[in-house]
Amino acid sequence: MARIAGESPRTARHIKLSPPEKDDPVILCCEIAGAGPPMILVPGLGDTVWAWRRLIPHLQHHHQVIAVELRGHGRSACPFGPYSMKEMAEDLVLLIENLDLHGPTFIAQGFGARAAMTLAIEKPGIAAALVLIGAETGPPDSATRGQLVGRMEHAARGDMQATYKLRKSEGREPRGMSSRERAEHHRVFLRNSPAGYNAACFAELSAPDLTDRLEEIRCPVLAVTGELDTDRLADARRMTEIMPDCESVIVADAGHFVQLDQTETFHALLDDFLKKHNLSAVRK
Repeated sequence: MARIAGESPRTARHIKLSPPEKDDPVILCCEIAGAGPPMILVPGLGDTVWAWRRLIPHLQHHHQVIAVELRGHGRSACPFGPYSMKEMAEDLVLLIENLDLHGPTFIAQGFGARAAMTLAIEKPGIAAALVLIGAETGPPDSATRGQLVGRMEHAARGDMQATYKLRKSEGREPRGMSSRERAEHHRVFLRNSPAGYNAACFAELSAPDLTDRLEEIRCPVLAVTGELDTDRLADARRMTEIMPDCESVIVADAGHFVQLDQTETFHALLDDFLKKHNLSAVRK
């Protein structure tokens, strides 16, 4: 059978996190590849495993890669919403327990990065390290709140095409893509459940300010921000100033999706960080 463009060649695994008796369970879709130190990849709002299409092949030769789709996203279940950031973080904790992972490194972007930081704050010691791409530490500003509300209104009507167009108009789509990849990204986004996307947007809209708790994140952190992702530059500086063990890098000619916009640069930064903190099976 021919594979549809944009779909992954890896086998998807669906993991039920809720108790058996729960009528509206949380079931997360993961793609798991490779062997070695565990890496959990968490995409941003409205995104799926597709966001890691170039990173998974790079990591899977020396790591166990667990690429997850959050509740309400992609092929994961869409339990009744709205959702909260705390629930997103708790899902990740349950996933770690279910897969019996020890000391995973999180590589997370945007919305996913906030969930990973929440986990590191609420459950210290679980994460070996955080690699955060385009992370936001404070609550959404007024402009972002307006954008989220607009997308939620379209999703509430079941119009994911209009939701995608609005998101694209905000300039937050990947830049380093071919025309075919852009079409794939569009098609994958439209497969999101409107109800799930709406519920996840609420989690972003109601996200608490993490600024005063950043110092509680004691594991090593690499904060990567694209220079064109201007709304996140202040967050990058804030993380470096407050987190005890955080290094921040601004990547030229990259936007919110640094791993796609400047792939080779991101891979080099990641590899150096993992080796520096003995988190990689590859040795110097």
